Amino acid sequence: MLPRFRAVVLDLDGLILDTEPTYRRAWRQTAAELGFDFTEAIARRLEGQSIDTIARILSDAFGPGFDFETFHRLSARRWHRWVEVHGIPVKPGYRRLMELLRRRRIPYLLATNSQRRYAVKCLTLAGIAADFPAIVSRDDVTAGKPAPEIYLRACEKLALPPALCLAVEDSFPGILAAHRAGTQPVLVTYGNAVPPGDVPENHWVARFSSLEQLAECIEACN
Repeated sequence: MLPRFRAVVLDLDGLILDTEPTYRRAWRQTAAELGFDFTEAIARRLEGQSIDTIARILSDAFGPGFDFETFHRLSARRWHRWVEVHGIPVKPGYRRLMELLRRRRIPYLLATNSQRRYAVKCLTLAGIAADFPAIVSRDDVTAGKPAPEIYLRACEKLALPPALCLAVEDSFPGILAAHRAGTQPVLVTYGNAVPPGDVPENHWVARFSSLEQLAECIEACN
């Protein structure tokens, strides 16, 4: 069951789009090129994080010999080359959820920790840029998730109090940001047995294994 809500705020990376593998690939290969070991443990720590937090995590992990600006430039170039050829797939259930929100006339908004240019690039490559005329990105706030500002800004754009907005997330930073903002956080795990980052159960109001399952619940509850 879902609590009463009037709008839906959606994360991007890992929730709507299957971008995480593309980022990991670019990061891993660039780290190897620069002589660093990009482990699975490091990769997990980066899930859902903003660019400034990613810089801090990698700098701490790789030590004083690591130049994040060089790493970011090379990995971004590698990432662009890959996705231009291979594209970015949408996650299962996305299209059904969007059709349902439109049919029910439920307002929705994209709220992402990504910089706007990356968000627009990803949406365009996935063929769904027209679905999101309004976006709140990392560029619009002073602090990214897990700070609440992105969700607070999204609720302002929707002209609704946070308590009437579902915030759909797949990562610990996102759920924490949504919780801190006072929204109704919804965790989508895509079948993972353990929520990303061991998200405390009192930080989310509902948990689903896919967007398809979330759509089914909205269909049944409204």
